Amino acid sequence: MEREVNVKPITLRRWISGESQPRDENIRRLVRALAPDLTVLFLRLIKIDFPAFVPEKVLPGALVTEIPTEFYTRLFQIYTKTPTALVSQDLHAVLLERAIEHLDPDRLGLCLSFVICVPPLIGEQVRSLRQIGGMGTPPWKRDLGRKTIFLGMESLAGNAVMASTMIYVKSRDADPPCPVQWTEDENSAVAMPILRQGRIAGALLASSTQPCYFTPTHRGLLELYAQLTVLLFPPSDFYAPREVQLGRLPDYEAQKPYFTHFEQRVHSKQRESMASGGYLSIQQAHQNVWCEIADELLRLADSA
Repeated sequence: MEREVNVKPITLRRWISGESQPRDENIRRLVRALAPDLTVLFLRLIKIDFPAFVPEKVLPGALVTEIPTEFYTRLFQIYTKTPTALVSQDLHAVLLERAIEHLDPDRLGLCLSFVICVPPLIGEQVRSLRQIGGMGTPPWKRDLGRKTIFLGMESLAGNAVMASTMIYVKSRDADPPCPVQWTEDENSAVAMPILRQGRIAGALLASSTQPCYFTPTHRGLLELYAQLTVLLFPPSDFYAPREVQLGRLPDYEAQKPYFTHFEQRVHSKQRESMASGGYLSIQQAHQNVWCEIADELLRLADSA
């Protein structure tokens, strides 16, 4: 703490005891050094002891406009030094954690999630997307990794993927450029495509409890984080735009029963492979079952 605020320990003790008072810039450094979940409480207490303190520079209006160089260094160290089997998982967690802290420093309520293309059968087009994990600040759960949902042309993310461009809806009352399936706490949302050399793997989806939350600065940062997300996926996960033609998926409540016996289906796939003299890794078995469920949900929506 002393190093980050650039003061001596004795100075901190004097501030605490009331022997001396910190300058406004010292207080701002303290705010930046705190964990995000302590920031709002700290500012409330500071306002009691220092009513003249003006916190605007550390609140939403002063959003840091660039990703720090140190974060790029950390990310590429993970990318180059982590074993292949673990690198995507580690990058996933680090990227989401950093982006959440950056984009929602005051914990007003932000949710970020990755949505990826579901691999099609050979010779066919990508017909659906699947959320593979996410992270949030209250009212959302910190770890959204276990919630799976399939999305298609009826969704914000689906339209961003099909158009290969960012789509922003500023509020529930705004005329959306495409269909939006609002959840209970969402009041604004952005879908940012994940692109690599003109090919697409999915989208980075951001939602806020605040209407009109995503300023041009926020959207510019989301684009940078979406570009870094490219590190999570191998080239085979990216598709040419002509290979993507999403269908319509049913809502989440209709999807949930299809996830109930997921693990049993995975084990069944592996047993079938072994019985025929082959070998199917757990990762490939998972992928095969997700593809089957996506196809079943597409048929369900078509029959509705």
